[in-house]
Amino acid sequence: MTERKRIRKSPAVRRDEIRAAARAIALERGLSAVTQRAVAERVGIVPGLVTHYVDRMELLVAEIFRDIAREELVQVRGEVEAAGADVDRVLVLLRELIGDYRRDVALVWVDGWSLSRRNDDLAAVLTEEARAWEAFVAGVLEDGHRAAALHAPDPLALARFVVGATDGLSAQAAVWAGYEAETLGTVVRTVAGLLRISPEEVALRGY
Repeated sequence: MTERKRIRKSPAVRRDEIRAAARAIALERGLSAVTQRAVAERVGIVPGLVTHYVDRMELLVAEIFRDIAREELVQVRGEVEAAGADVDRVLVLLRELIGDYRRDVALVWVDGWSLSRRNDDLAAVLTEEARAWEAFVAGVLEDGHRAAALHAPDPLALARFVVGATDGLSAQAAVWAGYEAETLGTVVRTVAGLLRISPEEVALRGY
C-alpha cells in the first residue's frame, strides 16, 4: 500500500487559513474567543504553529477586528448612500447600527472595547476605526444640515453622541434579544428630536 505524500502548504496559504479561522471564531463567539488554541483547532494544526505564522496573537486579534469593522462600515455606507433623501439616510444609518442582523459584529465591538485595555495593538486599531465611524456619521449629518433637512450645527459632536449611544444600545441588544425593534424606535425618535426632524416625518417612516 502506497503512503499518501503529505503536501506542505506555503506560509502565505497557512497565514490565510489562520486569519480566516480567527475571523470565523470572532463572528461566531466573539473576539475574546480568538485564542491560539481555538484557532489551531479550527485550522487543524498544533497551537505552536499559529504563532509560527503570525507575529503574535495580540496583533492577529487587532487585525481581525480591523477587517470586520471596516467591512461593516463599507456595508453600512452603501446602504446609507442608497437611501436618497437626507432624513432617510439618517434613519437608515440608525437602523443599520441597531439592527439585530448585526449582532455578531456588535459582539466583536463589545469585546474590542473590553480587550483593548490589555492589548495595545487592538486599542490603536479600535480608536482608528471608531474615528472612521464618527467621521462617516458626521458627514451624513453635515450633508443633511447643509440641505436644511435637519439641524446639526456641530456634526462631529452629534456624531460622537450617536455612535456612542448606538454602541451602548446595540451591545445591550446583542445580549438582550427580543427588544431590537423597541430599541431602534427609541433611538430614532431621540436622535430625530436632537436633529429637529419632525415627529410627522419620523412617523411617516414607521417609527
